[in-house]
Amino acid sequence: MDDQKRSSGNKSNYKSVNVDYYHEPHPGRMDYWRLMAAPRFRMKTILEIISGYNSANLIDLGCGNGELLREVQKRYPRLKLCGVDLSETQININKQRNPSVAWHAIDLDKDDILPEQMFGSFDTIIASEIIEHVDNPTLFLKNACALAKPKIGRLILSTQSGKIWETERRVGHRNHFLKKEMKLLLEKGGWKPVEVRNAGFPFHNLAKFFANLKPSSTMKGFSDRPYGVFQKTICFILRMLYKLNSHSAGSQLFVVARRES
Repeated sequence: MDDQKRSSGNKSNYKSVNVDYYHEPHPGRMDYWRLMAAPRFRMKTILEIISGYNSANLIDLGCGNGELLREVQKRYPRLKLCGVDLSETQININKQRNPSVAWHAIDLDKDDILPEQMFGSFDTIIASEIIEHVDNPTLFLKNACALAKPKIGRLILSTQSGKIWETERRVGHRNHFLKKEMKLLLEKGGWKPVEVRNAGFPFHNLAKFFANLKPSSTMKGFSDRPYGVFQKTICFILRMLYKLNSHSAGSQLFVVARRES
């Protein structure tokens, strides 16, 4: 259970890891989002799920550099968009890059922090690769639920199952989730699970394994600096292999849920 759910270290240490890593721009991070197989796979899946719903507005929790919202905006230009992230530095950058989106710096791992005008406002809530970083997943899901329109608001969430690897610890992963654990958390957070499924076997799992044979080298080569020929070649190979991944087994976890009341 320890490997499945929580790695060692106290809460303040993990909060510090998140702040230190995500508040500072890393030269390779944009290349990671643009070229690496895992984020592209998640983005493709989330966009496919969005296409099945008729939304007027959408909020991305843990929006980071806004890459996912940019893709949503390209496909659905009439959607009213909002992005929330812990990093005030990143949010200020996002405001300059794309002022048509409403950006907010909010720590969703805290209680009583949401602006009142945002309550019950959104058809669609996206939370991609964020819940594994928070200290209190149930509180995070309750905050997300408070943003959703009563009875019709839906949550589209991606996160990880299985072991927390060293590279994941270094970027602030605190929890990974089994499907049954996620369903219980959703219900405690006010959500009715519609779909909870794993994906990514075998190549998402294998990519984690090989990346953690030399975690320091992996972090240096695929996060700290812009991608060169070697990194771009690895990314291309992985993108091809990911097309063969299972959509029902693996350490990638996808969730669709609806606000119950």
